[in-house]
Amino acid sequence: MPDFVGTSVKSARGSLDSSTSITVRDAGGDRMVLMESNWKVCTREPKPGTALNGQPVEFAAVKFDESCP
Repeated sequence: MPDFVGTSVKSARGSLDSSTSITVRDAGGDRMVLMESNWKVCTREPKPGTALNGQPVEFAAVKFDESCP
């Protein structure tokens, strides 16, 4: 798993295999992440360096003009 922190959610999604199950949640509240190119990754599971073997991936993200909590 690469370290996607600070990159756009869209870019992170595009870097992973299309069969990967990806969940994106708002790290700063309870908004829906609709335009992924406007959101940056704050955290990710699994951790960087972990081999992806079909497990789901979760990103927590905020809009680019916001700070990660």
